[in-house]
Amino acid sequence: MIVLYVLALELLAAAAIVVVRGLRTIRRRRLAALGAGPRRALLAFLADNGEVGSEDLIAIPSDAWRAVLPVALNLLAQLRGEAHAALVSVFLHRGAGRAALADLHARSAVRRARAAQLLGDLELTEAVPELCRLLTDRDHEVRAVAVRALGKIGEPSAAWRIIAGLDRPDPVPALLATQTLVQLGREAEVVLSAALDHPQARVRAVCLDALGLLGATGAVHRMARVLRDDEVLEVRRAAAANLGRLGTRTAMKPLTDALEPARPATLRAAAAQALGDLGSPNAVPYLTALLGDPEFQVAHQAAHALRRLGGPGLDALRDTRPSGGTAAGHCEEALAAAAVHDIGLAIASA
Repeated sequence: MIVLYVLALELLAAAAIVVVRGLRTIRRRRLAALGAGPRRALLAFLADNGEVGSEDLIAIPSDAWRAVLPVALNLLAQLRGEAHAALVSVFLHRGAGRAALADLHARSAVRRARAAQLLGDLELTEAVPELCRLLTDRDHEVRAVAVRALGKIGEPSAAWRIIAGLDRPDPVPALLATQTLVQLGREAEVVLSAALDHPQARVRAVCLDALGLLGATGAVHRMARVLRDDEVLEVRRAAAANLGRLGTRTAMKPLTDALEPARPATLRAAAAQALGDLGSPNAVPYLTALLGDPEFQVAHQAAHALRRLGGPGLDALRDTRPSGGTAAGHCEEALAAAAVHDIGLAIASA
């Protein structure tokens, strides 16, 4: 009797699975049929850069629009220029902006995240205050999506809120925050420079990276002060790296000062690497003096910095190579890397 009961349950379960799969198949086919026409209209609309056909898309019935919505959302996130602006107009006319703003207050974290993503893809400036509010959301993923959305919108007034969001126990990833701050553009430089005095080391490091990527040459003196005085070694290393990235002559002195033997070895190595990035032949004597440094990483970075400086740096490596010792080893390695690089360029141009 028990065996028959178990067998009956298994048959019922199998039948239920078949029914569910059948219903899903029917639903997929129905949605495909329902969305076929709108999908063709959508692609034709975008092929013409949105010049004609917007009224047809706006007039599509709600159930048919839901069928084509995944395709429309993917396109909205990928498109740029006139086609993107045209598709944004369709979404806004269909009330997607208002609905997404309302969903930012939904109880479901998934709905809040989806709404934030859509508002970012729509580049809806009026959504910035509400997206900034989400930077303190209880859900980590919602906060991350809100940061990305603010970067897509590119409103500089959001900079302080993004920076403040880094000063919390569970902050968004530093790389994401850096990329977003860079997307806010040069108008955010003043805020980023002021944040170099922030008490949280993570904030200072992110702002240094953002300033370097923005090419904020006006921040050189503040970055030099961080390199000289900051209490956190990683922050000082970030300052060195970004001074090199800026490529200005005024960055030379703070970087060469950071090479002094009394400074930590990792900082001296970072400063040597930054001098190579700076690209000034005036750095050659300073870097040459480091080729025999007892700290391997310092000498190694100095040799490769000379390699990246081109002619004058390579000459310094060739002149130092006969001296022997560890300096010769570093010179050989850097010169070999330069030769491999030249071969790669020759092959690429052949």
